[in-house]
Amino acid sequence: HTSYGTLLGLVLAEAKPERAQELAKRAWEFGQSRVICGA
Repeated sequence: HTSYGTLLGLVLAEAKPERAQELAKRAWEFGQSRVICGA
């Protein structure tokens, strides 16, 4: 889950460069939530 969420966020950041920072931040937050949950 962590890797997939991070990958998807980075791909979307490449597709939408004007929102790259926001998307990368959200991808990192998603990854951290999965680590905390143990998923």
